[in-house]
Amino acid sequence: MRCVSLALVLAGALAAATPALADVSPPEGFTSARTETLEVNLHYVRDGGPGETVILLHGWPQTWASWIEVMPLLSPDYDVIAVDIRGAGKSDTPEGGYDKKTMAGDILGLMDELGIESANIVGHDIGGMTAFAFASQFSERTDTLTIVDVPLPGTPIFEMIARNPLAWHFAFHSAPNVPETLTVGREDFYYTDFLEKMDAGAGGITEHEIQITVDAYSDPESARAGFNWYRAFPQDAEDNQIFMETPLTMPVLGLNAGRLAPFPYVVQMMEPLAETVEGQALDSGHWIPETRPAETADLLDDFFNRY
Repeated sequence: MRCVSLALVLAGALAAATPALADVSPPEGFTSARTETLEVNLHYVRDGGPGETVILLHGWPQTWASWIEVMPLLSPDYDVIAVDIRGAGKSDTPEGGYDKKTMAGDILGLMDELGIESANIVGHDIGGMTAFAFASQFSERTDTLTIVDVPLPGTPIFEMIARNPLAWHFAFHSAPNVPETLTVGREDFYYTDFLEKMDAGAGGITEHEIQITVDAYSDPESARAGFNWYRAFPQDAEDNQIFMETPLTMPVLGLNAGRLAPFPYVVQMMEPLAETVEGQALDSGHWIPETRPAETADLLDDFFNRY
């Protein structure tokens, strides 16, 4: 009887915590759309500008809107596409497929549907893991690869960072059912606290951006999907071990949050994995696209132009 009552309470809490997804307006000149023919359909925001295509992939706990200040700065010279990755925002939230090898296939499907032959792939956080998996599987479709502030499962850098108290959430999010149960109804506190602490005093995350996250991840299916990105880390490590047997041939840019790790750890991580690697640690917390949008756009533009 107590089990039934508990189930009813949790079901009620989940229903109460499911708001309408916040409607974030795209920047001027950009339009919002969804794929229509894929097994897992993705929402994206695109300007269709001139020049090479740039695909921007966000991390946890965010949506395409994490790039909203960078997008207009790249728009004059590039076809910029910011994607809600599998499980986030207005994209589909299937039961499985949250390993980054599969999620990279989602991005390939998006490119195929849009008729894009190749692109500069840029990923922050979980998006960076997905970007690496994409470049490793589909090198001929990857003009350049940019990884922003994330360690890749299966690398020594990942093992080092996973032991750091700042990465406590790796284990918490991976526990079956635990984070969903403990955060439901407490999304405002949990996501606000996480975003503010990982900002590391840089002032890069605004109240509006926090509200976008709280609204998006108060949806139980999106919350579950986000935690599943972490639960897939063991599979990601196995896949990455195979990927790392073949060095990447496209140029790689690595950026990381200098306020959290003052040494350029993404560059050090990628140097054994790719033929051409460059990058730096920026004066920022984890939320680099929000904290340093102009610097991020300039670094990307310079990188793309040289390759």
